[in-house]
Amino acid sequence: MIDEEKITKQAKNIMNNFIKALDKAESVKQEFGSERKCSMREKIKKHKDPEFRERMFKNAPKKRDDFLVMEKKNW
Repeated sequence: MIDEEKITKQAKNIMNNFIKALDKAESVKQEFGSERKCSMREKIKKHKDPEFRERMFKNAPKKRDDFLVMEKKNW
């Protein structure tokens, strides 16, 4: 499970360290910053497409029973 508080603290730490590093840079003369009200994204409810499996098998060039046949490549 995602620990939102831990992630928020880590992100804030990263940003604070970045800002400190920018403060040391001599070529940067502008002040900047922004603050978000909510630092975590809202969960999006995803809907399953009941016809996806049928379309996938219909479009697959090679299939055997309930499986897609793939070729493993060496890179």
